Amino acid sequence: MRILLIVILLSFMTGCLSSFKVTGYSGGTVIIYCHYYTEERSHEKYFCVGQYSWRCKDIIRTGLKNTWVHRGRFSLYDNTGGNYFKVIIRQLTRQDEGTYWCGVDKPTIPDSYTKVELDVKEDDCCKND
Repeated sequence: MRILLIVILLSFMTGCLSSFKVTGYSGGTVIIYCHYYTEERSHEKYFCVGQYSWRCKDIIRTGLKNTWVHRGRFSLYDNTGGNYFKVIIRQLTRQDEGTYWCGVDKPTIPDSYTKVELDVKEDDCCKND
């Protein structure tokens, strides 16, 4: 089994979307880093799935700082000292492939989003014939 670590240094920009692609392997794990501005430290962070940011379905969300939150195969950690949160997805399957969004919840103005395209490949090295 392969573990793929993705380190992406992206900043959220108010009213602007950025995006990146992540490749993982079936049965493996990916780690996704989502950066945000210092002034967004106090806001909730979330990771959601869906074609459009305004219609995505929350997978995991937290208002906790510097603490792991777990929900099924997904974990989220908001590192306020580094102005980023990371999302871990374990035991990837082909069904996990698709469009995700790193979000910062801003109650009085539009949320900040970063688009994440996840591609899940079969890991040929470990198949039993």
